[in-house]
Amino acid sequence: MSRIRLFYHDAYVYDVLEAGRRHTFDIERPRHIRDALIATGLVGPSDFIAAPPVSDAELLLVHTPEYLAQIRGPETLAKLLLLDPAHPWGDRLLEPFLFATGGTIAAARAATTERTIAINLGGGFHHAQADKAEGFCAVADVAIAIRVLRQRDLAARVLIVDLDCHHGNGNAEIFAKDESVFTLSIHGNNWCWIAKHNNRDVTLPSHSSDDAYLAAVRTHVPAIVREFEPDLAFYVAGSDAFVEDALGDFDVSEAGMLERDRIVTNALRARDIPMVVTTAGGYGPSSWRIHFNYFRWLLGRDAEG
Repeated sequence: MSRIRLFYHDAYVYDVLEAGRRHTFDIERPRHIRDALIATGLVGPSDFIAAPPVSDAELLLVHTPEYLAQIRGPETLAKLLLLDPAHPWGDRLLEPFLFATGGTIAAARAATTERTIAINLGGGFHHAQADKAEGFCAVADVAIAIRVLRQRDLAARVLIVDLDCHHGNGNAEIFAKDESVFTLSIHGNNWCWIAKHNNRDVTLPSHSSDDAYLAAVRTHVPAIVREFEPDLAFYVAGSDAFVEDALGDFDVSEAGMLERDRIVTNALRARDIPMVVTTAGGYGPSSWRIHFNYFRWLLGRDAEG
């Protein structure tokens, strides 16, 4: 495989005063991860690629025109994101979604054309649907990236491994009739029900800890990779299964989270499958550290050859 690619843009970080359940989200998370990775000496500032925002034409590959018109109104978008609509948000409220989606698209192109692992320090907005925002997610970046690749004949069979603590319902619904996209989600509870062969929803009880959680990952991820034989995989690597997460209710340790990431990576690398990683959900001041641990491990392996 080629060298791992990293995608980050300062526009991923919007200095917004969070409110309600959103206040648990660390808006600086992408920057924290980038700065910590640079501090390791494994990468430098120039190793992070700043992709352009998603285009209107790309957005329309998944979202309806009516929905896109809705979210371009800051007051409407604020309501969808559970923010105070009376605050003068301005047009920049949508920017992190547009730029992070551009990062996921660019990462997907790099992963497929270079046959490598491409990491986006944002994205993974897995609750967004064609005509609906949900769960703090306004733009379906992974789904858009898949359809962009399809336009260029870069990926025929795509696997989405979603290990965010919350159900990857948006991607499951968008691809509900598309058997060439396998949607796997291991989560705390289902947000929708999909009648499709290439979809697997694995629900674990509250306070699942390392043994039960990692057993589920080991049972399902390698088997699906073998059976489905994807050309490309998206790993929605939410950190909210971590025991210290403010919104997740699993009890997975920091070491357990890294082992989870290793299982997914090794299952895909064993078959030389290109991989896109997005950070997805994670709430509280320690969320960034879970992603950092994973990316530091990946980059360390990459440096060793």
